[in-house]
Amino acid sequence: MSNACCASFVLDSAHHSSNLRKVNILLKAIDATGKNVDYYALDLSQPELERTLSAVPPGTFTHVSCYGLYGTYDDGLAWLKTPEARAKPKTVLSLGSSIGNFSRPDAAGFLHNFAEVLKGPHDALLIGLDGCKDHDTVYAAYNDKEGVTRRFYENGLLNANRILGYEAFDLKQWDIIGEYKDVEGRHEAFIVPRQDFVVEGAECRCGEKIRIEEAYKYSDEEAQQLWRDAGLQEKHIFRNDSVKYGKHDVDVSFLFSMYPAFDGVWPWGLDQI
Repeated sequence: MSNACCASFVLDSAHHSSNLRKVNILLKAIDATGKNVDYYALDLSQPELERTLSAVPPGTFTHVSCYGLYGTYDDGLAWLKTPEARAKPKTVLSLGSSIGNFSRPDAAGFLHNFAEVLKGPHDALLIGLDGCKDHDTVYAAYNDKEGVTRRFYENGLLNANRILGYEAFDLKQWDIIGEYKDVEGRHEAFIVPRQDFVVEGAECRCGEKIRIEEAYKYSDEEAQQLWRDAGLQEKHIFRNDSVKYGKHDVDVSFLFSMYPAFDGVWPWGLDQI
């Protein structure tokens, strides 16, 4: 914790410490309030954690101090249970759309685990959800003409090669396919071999679709069901107006907490510091 008298802190639990381009906007706004807050980025990759925090060296903010937590979601939950963490108001952030990578039941269970820890009167979560369910818009976002998303998936295969120590996946021998399922409200990504392969004893048949990602989208009704299933209560919604037109993929951020009444103070509880 900071040496300053800090009465609140924020934990960013995006598993890649959330791109600071996003969270930096929030940290600047918090700093402008003059409230002392500690920001903790949680990441399971130490190099990525160090890279992230290098963008906010000491002295970047006057009232916000930035720290890193190296570990998984479970490690973050364990840390939140420590006496030091329990004693202070907390806001857990997931500003991207990582929740969409869980199945709907698993998303509720995941959030419920945090709800069980965040029981202080001013504890909260700020969660991003993707609210766009327009078929063409979602498909175009994950299957962009520039090939940005494709390169993201290919990097996963290259990383698998690095871990295995040899070229198990020749990119020229694999296709990447994206599909949007309207009924399920999710985009799915697959890698598809162009010939039969055996990788580490696992047989991969030519043309077999191997799912590598799911990304669920949430209507307002589905979001409300998610909060109910997780044992949470929505308090505020912050979103781009264009979401109602379904023109492009947007992050829909929800603030909800375990206490029943909103008393008119600043949403993240900073007025109680």
